[in-house]
Amino acid sequence: MSPMSAMSPLSAMSPLSSSFGRVLVIGGGAMATGIAARLAAADIETVVLVRRREAVAPTRDEIGRRVGQLGGSVRPVTVLVGDAPGPFALAVESVAEDLVAKRAVLARAEALVADDGIVATNTSSLRLADLAEGLKRPELFASWHWFNPAELVPLVEVTGGPLTAPDTLARLASLSRAIGKEPITLRRDHPGFVANRLQYALLREAYALVEEGVCEAEDVDRAVVAGLGARWAAIGPFASMDAAGLDVHEAVAEQLFPQLSRVTEVPALLREARRAGATGMKGGRGLLGDYPADAVRQIAARRDAMLALLAEARA
Repeated sequence: MSPMSAMSPLSAMSPLSSSFGRVLVIGGGAMATGIAARLAAADIETVVLVRRREAVAPTRDEIGRRVGQLGGSVRPVTVLVGDAPGPFALAVESVAEDLVAKRAVLARAEALVADDGIVATNTSSLRLADLAEGLKRPELFASWHWFNPAELVPLVEVTGGPLTAPDTLARLASLSRAIGKEPITLRRDHPGFVANRLQYALLREAYALVEEGVCEAEDVDRAVVAGLGARWAAIGPFASMDAAGLDVHEAVAEQLFPQLSRVTEVPALLREARRAGATGMKGGRGLLGDYPADAVRQIAARRDAMLALLAEARA
């Protein structure tokens, strides 16, 4: 068995995954193709809608590549341009983070789902109340927020807007579990939701440590990968503090909390990298220097293999 075929306990998925109904994914980027791959690997009939005809073949190929990492029962994914024949049980959009564009896509998605069909967004940065404006059935609208690579990372965040029905959230959470994902349901919409707020809190301190001359950027990555990440992959931060002892935790918190970064500006290190034209691995240069194409592939392969091992350990 390859590491990717063991990525997720697909064989243990609920029958709900194959009986849920047709799902529409709108978008052809990395997140959309990952979501579609996960659904297809769970035997859900999946249709992907893209804007341009020239995007059809690359989108289909990328979904196929991602599905190949998962194994399990696989349905072919249909990739269409411009329109798709409904009705769908669920439509999830994963397009650019632009409020006007997303509203237009969501309104279109609502017209393609069944009367009780759910319309979902993959955003965590835009207010759900703003996105729901203009929808005829806002009680059936929610955020279904995945993480890249979407077909591999277990976590999804399920969040409702002010008019979202509790049953809508429950249905999305049930589907998530049925396709082998691990959902958390937020009590209310909150900027960045849970995971991104935690990530950016750590990033703020990471930038501060480098900019204050405490360590190099590479040292921050090593500290997380070999320390925090390795430990938190087994038990989370609260469980880790319970394991360490709350008396110790309280004493350290009293000393460290007042000294942690409170900077609210975008870090100078990031601004400087952007002014120099750096866009990260996709552009060949990032915070840690140059990224030749071979190095990017190796990093992605190492990440995906680690995710596979973690999923196998959790199964």
